[in-house]
Amino acid sequence: MSNIIKSNYAIKIDKENKSIYRASPKERLIIETINAYGNKFQTIEELLNSIDNKYGKYHHHPLTGPINIEGAKRGDTLKININKINVNEMGQSLSRSAGIDPIKLSTPITRCPIIGYLNNNIIKYNNFKLEYRPMIGMIATTPEVSFIKTGHASKVNGGNLDLPFITEGVNVYLPITNEGAGLYLGDIHAIEGYGELSGISLEASGEIDLSLEIINNSLNNIIIIGKEPIFDIEGIAIVGIGEKQDLHSAIKDAYLGTIEVLKRILPQIDELLIRNIISLIGQNLNGQAYAKTSESTTMIFIKKSDIERLLGMDLCLEDMESLIFNGGVNKYAKNKIRCL
Repeated sequence: MSNIIKSNYAIKIDKENKSIYRASPKERLIIETINAYGNKFQTIEELLNSIDNKYGKYHHHPLTGPINIEGAKRGDTLKININKINVNEMGQSLSRSAGIDPIKLSTPITRCPIIGYLNNNIIKYNNFKLEYRPMIGMIATTPEVSFIKTGHASKVNGGNLDLPFITEGVNVYLPITNEGAGLYLGDIHAIEGYGELSGISLEASGEIDLSLEIINNSLNNIIIIGKEPIFDIEGIAIVGIGEKQDLHSAIKDAYLGTIEVLKRILPQIDELLIRNIISLIGQNLNGQAYAKTSESTTMIFIKKSDIERLLGMDLCLEDMESLIFNGGVNKYAKNKIRCL
C-alpha cells in the first residue's frame, strides 16, 4: 500500500524548509499537488478568482515538499520512477509574462480562461477533443545554497522544467546537493506541447504515484529515461536550463551535458567525434521556451535505437541507466573508434 502525502503548499524550494516526509529507498508514494493557479476550481468564475489573486491569497505554482529519502547524500543521484499521474480539475488562460508573444490585456476575463474535462482518457476542451497526456511541470531537489522560487529553475537541482517527457512510465534523475535530497513536486499539466508556446498549459491538480531510489554516483545534468509520449519512442533526454528569456543558454547547457553523458556511455570515443554525432542523432525539444519571469528550459533527446547502433548491441531502458552510472561499454567494445 502506498503512503499518501498531502500538499503542504510550499512556495519556495529551500533547504531551510522542514521535511514533510522521510521516505525509504524504493518506497512507493502518492504525492498530492495543487494546480499552478494556486487554488482548486470548478467554474470559470473560480478560475478567474485564482488568476486575479496571484501573490495574494493564492500563490501561483505551489509545491509539495521537501520529501527526504533515507541514505541520500550530497554527490548521489535521486532516481524518480513516475508510475502514474492522476489529474483532477484542469484549466488554462493566456499569460501576460510567458510565451513567445505574451498578451497585453489587463483583466482576467480577456485572457481566454478555459476549463477542461477528462472522460475516458479524452480531454473535452471547449468544443474540441484533445489527447490526454499528463506530465509534471515542476520537479526538483533542494539546492545547497539559497533557494529556488516556485516557477523558476536551477541548472543543478531542477524546478520549473515544463518538459512533456516528464510523464508516466519514465525515470527522472536529479543531482543531490543536500543530505536527504529534499524532493519537491507540483505544476501538473493534463496536456502540454514542447515550448509551452503561449506561456500556460492545461494546469491541473492531482496525484503523482512514484517510487524513489538513490544511486551512489554523481550527475551534473538532469536526465530522463523512458518512452517519449508525443513521438512514442524510447530514449534518453539531457535537460538544459538557461537564463531568463535566453533559450540559447539552455540549449548550450543541454548540449554540454549531452557530451558528458555520451562520454560515459561511449568512453572509447574521442570527444570531438561525440560532438559530431550529437548533430546527427540529437533532437532539441524545448520546455519553457521563453518567459519574462522564469528561466528557459530545453532537452536533447536521443533515441535508444541510435545508441544501440553506436554500440552494436540491443539495450533495454535499464541498460541505459547502467551505461551512464556504471562505466560505459569499455568491456563490450570490439573496436576503438577514433576521430579522424
